[in-house]
Parts: sequence; structure tokens; C-alpha cells
Amino acid sequence: MKIAEKIVRIGLIFLVLLSLYFSFTIWVSSSKKEAPVKNDSQVATTVINERIDTDVFLPLRLVRMQNGKSEMNNSENLITNIQNEIKHSSFGKLTQTVSGDSDQFESYLSMDQGFELLYEGAFLLKEYISVYNLDLKLTDIGVDEIYFTCIQVDLTQNKIRFLDFNRKDVYEAPITINSEKVQNLMNKVGVQYNPISEQQVVSGKHYYLSEDLKMKKYSYILASQPVTKFRNAFFSNAEDIQTNEDSQDLSYTSGSERLTADEKLGTIHFDGDIEERTAQDNIYSDSFKYIKKLGTNMGNIRYFDRTNAEISYRTFVEGFPVFSENDKGQVRITIGNDQAEKSSVVIETSVDTIQVPIPSEEEVNLKGTENLLEQLTVNGADQSKISSMVIGYTWHKIEEVTQVVDLTPEWYIRYEDKWYPERELLEYLAKLEVE
Repeated sequence: MKIAEKIVRIGLIFLVLLSLYFSFTIWVSSSKKEAPVKNDSQVATTVINERIDTDVFLPLRLVRMQNGKSEMNNSENLITNIQNEIKHSSFGKLTQTVSGDSDQFESYLSMDQGFELLYEGAFLLKEYISVYNLDLKLTDIGVDEIYFTCIQVDLTQNKIRFLDFNRKDVYEAPITINSEKVQNLMNKVGVQYNPISEQQVVSGKHYYLSEDLKMKKYSYILASQPVTKFRNAFFSNAEDIQTNEDSQDLSYTSGSERLTADEKLGTIHFDGDIEERTAQDNIYSDSFKYIKKLGTNMGNIRYFDRTNAEISYRTFVEGFPVFSENDKGQVRITIGNDQAEKSSVVIETSVDTIQVPIPSEEEVNLKGTENLLEQLTVNGADQSKISSMVIGYTWHKIEEVTQVVDLTPEWYIRYEDKWYPERELLEYLAKLEVE
């Protein structure tokens, strides 16, 4: 074994031992503070370091379009700076320029000079305006029903557009933005982009990465949050919570609200109600009320996707989402009826989070989108059933070291409305061929 590898292993063991010591200290402290009583009237309601909506609902990708080239970047810092320039811009009236016309819609997919900010899941325009406090002038169009996955800023025509790829709708408004500063931010030395094929999209939504991509592996120190963090964040009345000691799993109840913690899997399940909702509330604002109270110790959690009544938030590493079993690093929230004054809510998450990165030089080579699609098609995939493709980090548990997890980058494909890592989708397709 090389000396450098010995040093790394010794350092890793030291970090693990240090993490175990802190975890033990936290649990001992928690057990001292929390006697197993039926009526927990001493719950602390103060939440420190709440998450802010502008971070949680930040777009996931940026596409730079200039000089006939389109390139993609996932840097959270760059996207934040560009979004900040949009926030400080002035706008004219928003109007609908395309309504369900595929040919007209296609004509908006390229620009001479400009950029796009992309979401994975559909986002409500009204909520986007509210989150970033935009002075966007709305006409009589129904903003409660305008969703989009792409924000497009045309620096030649000075227009901002919101594109809905599902309905083939485009909404447009004049924008006065600091074009010089935007270009300086995007063209800053050191900002790296991945080339993408122009006007080629998967399911009319995502651009092709035209070249193979090398990405680093990561290892992280694992941290387990105390169940009380979730109890304090999710219950509407934190002063009248009953603790169930007789159940196999730890549980809390208060009125119609109930939280159950599976101590073996580390999962959290919460059932409750959202009351006194207003016409301004929606699934994004409703769910964010729970996300923000989890604080910053849960990692870099951001809005990822939405399917009907369920909205999902994932931990992000270097601009890429983390996928795992048992909702580790993830929060899934289901709102029963986001149009009613009172709605049911179900939350699924985990006490396990990643916090401290351990340096690694190991890299993984990921194939370009076109090669990936070709491989999937050869193995029996129906491209019409592919609704999305993203690169994500897979959470791997290390058997020998329980307090460290590996994060390995790989392709994830949404096939038949379910997310599969590339290897599992190929296995699934192979089984279908046999049947």
C-alpha cells in the first residue's frame, strides 16, 4: 500500500471516530433532555437557520447560447448570480405568444445570444414571481394555471420567456437586464460548460449532452438527525404532543397529526392536516413551510420534481441530485387537495443526511445522451416512455464503515413515470424481453 493511501485511510478512520464521538454526544444530550413522558409540553419551538425559498427553488441547470453554440452548466453559484440579475431587472407586460402549437413552439428553442434556466419538475409561474419578488406585470391571463420548466432570456431581443414543454405554451415579456454583467458572469474564466446538441431534446424537454462526461466520486460523513428535529418541524402544535412508548417504533401524536420513526431503517412518516389555507397557497408554498423548518443541517435540499399531488425535494451535490433508498437525503410531500381551505399532508423522509465531504480523485466516465439512448433502445426501451434523463449521485452504504457513504455519479432515466438508474433500467428491460 502506498504511503499516500495509508495517510488517507488513517485520516478517514480519524474522521469516522470523530463523527461517532459527536453523534454519541448528541444522542446522550438528547436523551438527558427528553425523559420518556406521555405529555411532552416542553418542546422547543425555536428553529435556527431556516432554509430560504430562493435557495430551495433555484433552477437546476443553465444553458448558455452564444455564437451558434449551446452549452450547459450546473453550478449553483453561477445560477444564483444569474437569477439575481433577473430579480433586479425590470419587466413589461406578460403575454402568451404560443398556445399549443408545436411548430411555433419549436421556433423558440434556439437564440443568437441568451441563456436558459431549467427546472426538472414543472414550476408555477405565480410562485416563481413570489419567491424572487419579481416586478413582472401580469395581464388578464390566469397565472394560477401557468406552469413552466424553462426560463429563457433573449439578450438580442430583450425578452424573457417561460416555456411549458407539455402544453407547448410560451409566455413572453420585455425585460431590461444588465446584459453586460450577465455575459461577464457566464463567460468568466474558470466556468466550465458541457456542449449540448442544438434543438435535440428528450421528450421535448432536455437537451442532449453531445460528449462523454467525466465526474468525480464523493464520500461523505453520514449524520443522523434526532427525531425531535422532525417532530418540531412538522407538528403545527408543538406544545401538546403525546409520545407513544409501547409501539415497536417511536411515534408522536397531537390531534389528527402523527409522526412515526422506523428506528431500523431511519425513516420518518408524518400524517397531518394543513388548515386555514388561502387562495395564494399552492403545493409549492405549502410544502416549503415544512422544508424551511428542517433547517440547514439537512444538507443542500432543493426542489427536484413534482407528480400530481406529490412534490419531492432532494439533496444536491455539486449541482446534481442524490438518489437513494428509504428516502435518505430526500423529502417527499403529498398534499391531498391544494385547492381546499383544509388539506391533508403526508411527509416521507429519513433521519440520515450527508454533511462532511471526504476528498477523492476517483472519476467515473458517463456516456453522452445520444449514446445512452442508443444503448437503451437496443435493449428494448420505448423512447416514448422516457420522460426525463438526468445525471445524479447514487447513495451507497459502505458495509465496513457505517458512518461513511459513497456517492457515485450515474445516469437516471424516468421511464414509465419511475426513476431508474441506468443499470437497473437495463435489468428491467432484460426481464421484459424474457417475459
